[in-house]
Amino acid sequence: MNEGSHVMFLGYKRIEVMDVFLSDFDSYSESSSSDDQEDDEFMYSGQASCILSNLQETIGKIDDFLLFERRYVHGDIVCLMKDHSQMGKVTNFEMLVDLENLNEKKLKDINSKELQRIRSISMGDFVISGPWVGKADQITDSVTVLFDDGSKCEFTITDTENLIPISPDLVDDSQYPYYPGQRVKLVNSTRSNSTQWFCGSRTETHNEGTVCNVDTGSVHVTWLGCALFGSEGGAPVPPSLQSKTDLTLISCFLNWQLGDWCVLPKISHSGFQEIFVIAKTKCRIDVLWQDGSESFGLDSSCLNPVNTLDAHDFWPHQFVLEKGTSDDQENRKSGVVKVVDAKEKTVRVEWELENEEKNVEEIVSAYELIDHPDYSFSQGDLVFRIHKGQKFEKDSYNSYLDHIGIVIGLKNGIVEVKWATGFTSKVAPHEIFRVEKSEGVSATPLLNNGNMEEKSDHDTRSTDPTEKDLLDSDDDDVDDDDDDDDEKDCLKMLYDSTTFSVPRAAIGFLSNVATRFFGSQNYTTSYVRSDHVSDFNEEDDQTFVETKFEESEDSKVVPVLSNSENLKGFRQFDMVNDCSSHHFVDSAEKSSISTQVKKSWLKKVNQEWNILTNDLPETIYVRVFEERMDLIQAAIVGASGTPYENGLFFFDIFLPPEYPHEPPMVHYNSGGLRVNPNLYESGRVCLSLLNTWTGTGSETWNPNESTILQVLLSLQALVLNKKPYFNEAGYDQQVGSPEGEKNSCSYNENAILMSYKSMLYILRNPPKHFEALVEEHFSKRCGQILMGCKAYLEGVPVGGENVETEGQNGNSTGFKIMLSKLVPKLVEAFTAKGFDCGECSKREL
Repeated sequence: MNEGSHVMFLGYKRIEVMDVFLSDFDSYSESSSSDDQEDDEFMYSGQASCILSNLQETIGKIDDFLLFERRYVHGDIVCLMKDHSQMGKVTNFEMLVDLENLNEKKLKDINSKELQRIRSISMGDFVISGPWVGKADQITDSVTVLFDDGSKCEFTITDTENLIPISPDLVDDSQYPYYPGQRVKLVNSTRSNSTQWFCGSRTETHNEGTVCNVDTGSVHVTWLGCALFGSEGGAPVPPSLQSKTDLTLISCFLNWQLGDWCVLPKISHSGFQEIFVIAKTKCRIDVLWQDGSESFGLDSSCLNPVNTLDAHDFWPHQFVLEKGTSDDQENRKSGVVKVVDAKEKTVRVEWELENEEKNVEEIVSAYELIDHPDYSFSQGDLVFRIHKGQKFEKDSYNSYLDHIGIVIGLKNGIVEVKWATGFTSKVAPHEIFRVEKSEGVSATPLLNNGNMEEKSDHDTRSTDPTEKDLLDSDDDDVDDDDDDDDEKDCLKMLYDSTTFSVPRAAIGFLSNVATRFFGSQNYTTSYVRSDHVSDFNEEDDQTFVETKFEESEDSKVVPVLSNSENLKGFRQFDMVNDCSSHHFVDSAEKSSISTQVKKSWLKKVNQEWNILTNDLPETIYVRVFEERMDLIQAAIVGASGTPYENGLFFFDIFLPPEYPHEPPMVHYNSGGLRVNPNLYESGRVCLSLLNTWTGTGSETWNPNESTILQVLLSLQALVLNKKPYFNEAGYDQQVGSPEGEKNSCSYNENAILMSYKSMLYILRNPPKHFEALVEEHFSKRCGQILMGCKAYLEGVPVGGENVETEGQNGNSTGFKIMLSKLVPKLVEAFTAKGFDCGECSKREL
C-alpha cells in the first residue's frame, strides 16, 4: 500500500483511496500564469487521468457502502419525510438483501425470510420448556470440525483453549467465535470429554481442520414465567442450564441488518454450512397511520423515525381506557381506537358497553384516554393464553405450546397470536396476558394492573446545564410500583436515620431567635410567656440533651404574628400544631425517638426559619410545627403565564438529622394527578437540588449555601415553568424546532387540564392548616380562572403567548372538548363554596 493512502474497511475487505497532493493544491496561487498551467497539465495529464479514473471508481464503491437503508422493525413509529402532520406504525416489511460469502461470491435480491442464523438459538431468544418460557442468556457452541485426515468430530465448546482458531477472524463478531470455513487447531484432545467422533477415532494425529458446522450446544436460561400460573399444582422451575434439544424456540420476527452474518440453507452442501454477510438491504414497508389509512410497500428513504412520543398519541386498534376522576376509578369505560386526528388531538373510540347489544362510537379528547393497563399489547409481545380449567398432559411438554405465543397483530378489538406450535389464531384481549420480558422467575407474570394514569416513557436521563435536569421518566408513564420502590428507598434512609420530636426546652431556646426573626420584619410578636434561655457557647457539634422538665401551661411558646398588610389575610409564615397529616409524620414511629438534638441542627433550622420569615415571595406560604421542627409544609401558587397559573401546589418537607449535610426530603401532594414531568402521582419530586437526580456544581445540594427557600423557588421557577416539556433532560435541544414546539404545546394543554383537575381536588380536600388559604385564594381568583377557561376555549394558546405552531392555530379540539367538560365542574365547585364568580357563573363559557 502506498504511503499517504487512506484505508476504508468494508466488512473484511478494504478500499484504498489515493491521497491527492493537497499541499500542492493549497499552495496553488491565482497569480500563476496560464503558461505554467499548460506546462503542468502537459506534464501530469496522464497521471491525473489515472488518478481521477481510480478515484471515481473508489467513490462509487464508497457511495454503495454509504447508501445503506435505515433499519425499521415491527412497531416502530415513523412519519413521512415530507409530512410530519401525523405518525404511523410499522406493521410489516419485506426485505431483499444482497449477500457475499467469504470467497467474495455475491448473491443479489434474496428474500430475508429465506435466511437463517448461524446458530438455531442465540442470546436474547425466547425459549420454552414445558409450561415455562425463558430468555437465553448464555450460549455454548456445538462445533463440528472436519480434520485434514478426513476424520470428523463434534465439540461442545466449554473451553476455547482446546480448539484454537488459526485463520484470520473474518467474521469479527464476538457472538460467533467459531464459524463455518474457519481453520482451527485442536490441542489437549485427550483432556476433552465433550466430543463426539463421527468418523475416525481420537488420536494425537488430529491437529488441524476446518469448521463445517456451528450450532447451539447448551443454553443458560433465565425463566420468566409459567403458563400454569394460578392453576393447581403448577410446575417446578426447570434448571437454568438446558440442552438445545429440550427447548422450543419461539420467534416471529427476525430483524436483519447490514453486516449481519447468516446461512442460506438452500445452497449448503456436503455437510458444510456456507455463511454470508448482508452487504446491502432493500426494504418495502407497510405503515398504519393514525387516521386509519394504510400505506403498503413504502421505500424506507421516504420515512423518518419518530423518537419522542406524546403521552396522548394513540393508534387505530389500540385498547384504551377512560381516565375518569381520582374519586371514580371503578366506573370507567374501555374501548378500541378507530381513528385519531393527530392535529386536533381527538380520537374516535368504539366503547365496549356491558349489557348492550352493539358497541357505541364516540369522538373524545385524547387527553381523557390512557392506554388500557390490562390490554396493552404490541406486535412482538410474548403472551400466555389464560386457561379455564383445562387439564394438561403433565408428561407431554409439547401440550403447552398452544398456550404460549407472540402477538403478530391487532385489529378491531381482536389480537392475532402466533403460538409456539406454529399455528395462528385470533383471540379476545381478556383471553391472554402479557409476559414481562425483563423480569426473572421471582416475578412470575401477572395480569398487568399498572398505574391507571400516564406513565413516563423516558428511561435515561442526562444533566441539564441550567439545572432543569429534572427526572421523569418515559414515558410519560411511570409505573406506580417503581414510584413506591423509590419512596421506600427514601423512607428506608429516613427510618435508618435518627428522628425525633423536638423537646419543649428546644422551643424555649428558639424563643429569642424567633423574636429576632419576627421583629426584623415589622411584625408584632407576642407570647403568652417566654422563658429566657441563655446563649450556648459550646461548639456547634455539641448535642443539646433533653432533660426531665416540668412545664406549666403558660410556659408554652406560641408566637402570634401580626402585620399591617397581612392581618386579615393568610400569613405567609406561621407555626402550627398537629402534624398528623404530614407525609413524613410516621417517620419517628419506624425508629427510636432521639433524646439528643445537635445544637448545629437547631441553629440551621433557626436560620432556615429566619430566611423563610424574611424572604418568602408573596406566592409561597410555609407552615412549621411546634412539636416537630423537622417537618415543614409549603404551598406554591402557579406563576402567571404558565400552564399552572392560579393553581395551588402543596409540598411536605422533612429535614433529616444529618441536615444540612443531607438535603431535605420533599413530597408533592398530587391527589393522584400528574401535572408535571417532575412531579409524580406518588408524590416523588425529582430535582437535582434535592439530589434526586444527577447534577453538577450549583445544581446540587450544597450544605453551606443551599436553603429551603432555594428549594421552594426552584420548584416554582424551574419545575412549574412556562414550558415544562423541556424540563426533560436533553429536550432543551428541541427548543425552537418544529417538533419540539409542537410537543411542548401538546404538553402544555395537558398540563392546564391537570391543573384544573388539581383545583377541583384541592377544593374538595384542602390540606390541613391551609384550609383558609384555599378559601381565600380561590374566592379571589375564581373569576380569573373561569375567564382564562373562556380564553382557552376561544383559542388563546395555553401560557398566554399568541404564537402559532406549524400546522396549528390556537388550541386543539381535543383540548377544548376536555376543557368544556371541566368548566361546569369548576363553576359548581366555586358556587358550592359561596364564591362570587361574577358574570362567568351566569354566562355560558
